[in-house]
Order: sequence, then structure tokens, then C-alpha cells
Amino acid sequence: MKLIAPLTITLFATTALFSQTTMCFKENHNSMSTIEATKLDGGECKSTFTINDMKAKGWSVDDIKITTKESKYNFIYILKKGTDSPTLMAPNANLNEKQLEEKILNRLEAKKVQEEKELKIEEKLKSKIAGKEMYMNKCQSCHGEKGEKTPYNTSRPLKDLSLEEMESAITKYAVEDDVTGYEIIMKPYASMLNDKKIKEVYEYIQTLKISESK
Repeated sequence: MKLIAPLTITLFATTALFSQTTMCFKENHNSMSTIEATKLDGGECKSTFTINDMKAKGWSVDDIKITTKESKYNFIYILKKGTDSPTLMAPNANLNEKQLEEKILNRLEAKKVQEEKELKIEEKLKSKIAGKEMYMNKCQSCHGEKGEKTPYNTSRPLKDLSLEEMESAITKYAVEDDVTGYEIIMKPYASMLNDKKIKEVYEYIQTLKISESK
């Protein structure tokens, strides 16, 4: 996993200008509560020193970058030492352990919220794609390109139905045995549609209506 590469380039440039800056990291760590007592890789930590060791050696934490993957944590610590210039003072130098922990938790929570938003967007996109594929492959030939047709004069256009009406009609085709005439054509299609797929088809038809109105 190439977590460090982009930041390393930036840090090397910074280190060239200010020699008292270093970066330490730990990938695939199991616990956030034990990270400060864990030997870190890279920089002046050299897979030998922990954050607590570095603090004892006069280093202060300037920034913490955290990512998560499969319940594992990846930590990057930016450390500074021996600088008195106001423009170079580490913004987190005076943070105690509790404050640092709160900062980590806040960043993890912000990341979690962002990941949840991205997941919802991804799920919505997948739903639209699935609804489009289902409609075009199974429904369009009878119900029209935009759900505007009344197939065999046996039902209303799909574009005019609410989700509840569509669910009720399709469920009726699927469960009743006494359907006759052209309704028999719909029965095998209705049988393959569960509530999730019906909603996907419905939402796809709604996108067609929105597109048409524009």
C-alpha cells in the first residue's frame, strides 16, 4: 500500500529547509489507544522509537494524518524539534495526550461521515444502473422507452404510477394464479421482481420524467 509516497516528497523538501522536521508512520495498526507506545517506522523514529520516546527526546507532534482500511489504522506523524520561530512553531506542540486523542477521534469521525456520504452516492448510482438495465432488458419492449405506453390496453403507463401503485400491481401479477389474457405475459416478469428491484425500476423511470421535463 503506497500510503506515504506523496507526503514523503513534500516532507523531504521541507526537511531540506528545516532540518528539525521529520515524519514517522505506522501502517496496519490494530489499536488507536496503543499507537503512542508503538515503535514507528521512517524518519528519526527508525523503527526503534515510539511517539513517547520522541517526545522524551525533545520532539513535538506537529500534525497527525490517519486513514483506515478493513478495521486497521494507518498513522502518519509529522514531528518538529528545536524551532522558536513563530512561523515554524508546531501548532500541536502544546497539546496534551487527551487533546491529541480527541483530535484523532474527530478526524476519524469526519472521515467516517465522508465515507458514509460516498457510500450512499455509490449505492444510489448502482441502483440507477440496475434499474436502467432491468427496465431496458425486461420492460421497455412493452412499456415504451420512457414508460409512456399502455401495453395491450391492460394497464396505465408506468410513468403515471406511484411507487406504491407499481408495487401493488406487480405483486398482484406475481402472486395471483387467476390472471388471464395479456396479463399472463406479465406474470413471469413480475415473479422476478422483488421490492428492491421494483424501486430501482421506478426510480429509473423518474429520472426519465425529469430529463423529459428539462
